[in-house]
Amino acid sequence: MAGIGFELKKMLKDDSWFGLLKTYAYAGAISSGPWVLSILGIMLVGVISIGNKGATGTWLGEFLVSVTWLMSFSLVLSSLLQLVFTRFMADQLYMKNDHRILPNFIAALGLSTLVSGIFGIICWLVWFRALDFLYCTLMLMNFVLLCNVWLAVIFVAGMRRYKTILVVFLISYVSIAVLSTVLRAAGSNGLLTALLIGHTILLVSMLLMIFQEYTADRLLRFDFLKLKNIYPILIFIGLFFNMGVWVDKWMFWFTPATSDDVNGVLRASVIYDLPIFLAYLSIIPGMASFLLRVETDFVSTYQDYYSAVNDGATLGQIEDKRQTMTLSIRNAYTEIIKVQGVTVLLFFIMAEDIINWLELSPLYVHLYYIDLLSTAMQVLFLATLNIFFYFNFLKQAFWMSFGLFALNTIFTGLSLLLGPAFYGYGFALAIFITTIIGMVVLSNKINRLEYITFMLQRS
Repeated sequence: MAGIGFELKKMLKDDSWFGLLKTYAYAGAISSGPWVLSILGIMLVGVISIGNKGATGTWLGEFLVSVTWLMSFSLVLSSLLQLVFTRFMADQLYMKNDHRILPNFIAALGLSTLVSGIFGIICWLVWFRALDFLYCTLMLMNFVLLCNVWLAVIFVAGMRRYKTILVVFLISYVSIAVLSTVLRAAGSNGLLTALLIGHTILLVSMLLMIFQEYTADRLLRFDFLKLKNIYPILIFIGLFFNMGVWVDKWMFWFTPATSDDVNGVLRASVIYDLPIFLAYLSIIPGMASFLLRVETDFVSTYQDYYSAVNDGATLGQIEDKRQTMTLSIRNAYTEIIKVQGVTVLLFFIMAEDIINWLELSPLYVHLYYIDLLSTAMQVLFLATLNIFFYFNFLKQAFWMSFGLFALNTIFTGLSLLLGPAFYGYGFALAIFITTIIGMVVLSNKINRLEYITFMLQRS
């Protein structure tokens, strides 16, 4: 996302408050991407549908839970390919093989469609076969579509057309909200149709942008599947990170005492799901800082450091570049903490009003507080993980992701045993511990960077 970051950075030359606000608004929306915008869109669909008094009830709940499951499992399944393909694309750009990117992307989309389609059909035949045929068909189509959306987002994130990207996202989710008013008479199937159309608009729009950006020497290439281009550890990093983010939700869904049956197959934990999804909306300012400071300021100093290494600079000059880069990392963390800290404080102050406005039980407030802190820490987790990727510290990134999954599983299990007063602490402790350890490891690595750069090179 450094390409977008550098373009947004130009907007900061406008020293006015409006210029600053506009830059952070663009950065927050783009860096948060479909994940946060989808939460906003689905919440809007819920609010609009609730206006249809007497007709919502079961089918609205079924729709909202269906979307949550679609998001969860599409993110996890697509993670098997996302980081591997991102690395392949980055390598091809570095080697000036731009003509190979588009045909490999088309092949990757085909593979994603095939794998997600087979996975979805198996789920249909094993667990969903007793449900309505149209509902299952829409779920399958939405699932395959979302897996492809997550893959396409990789490409558009690397483009500098931030205004177009933002407009595309907005059109997609506004379309979902508008279509939901037209199709809500058909119940959950109508809303799933609106979701399908909206995400189709999103995917097609992103594909058009990608086809305009890249050229191809042939229709299909499968270079990304060659052994020399596959980094198996990236598969597990992506998988464990996404499972680490979702495992606490799954455990609450499948624990009878904390969840309810929705349609005979899907389950939901109302007491746990709502606060965490509301809390995720608070990360937009922190993600904006992440994009502007890590993907822009840090990347500039990172490039300067390795340019000095490759150009044969003296050791003293290289050490100076490292110190400048270290300062940029420290400044990035500091700004993320400041921006997200102020945001969390504001949401803390407004928490009771937000819960009351949504007509939720006051019991949600305590869990909402915990989730606000957890999601804020997740921004720092992502920043640390991203910096590990830049330095190719893949083992450290793996253990950080695996640690999140393992600790979240253990601590969430303990919180379920201890009772409602401890709900939310599992994810909070897991993300806090792994983030702090990751930052300490990163600091130690950066302090030894010259040794790592020159003495630990592969022959």
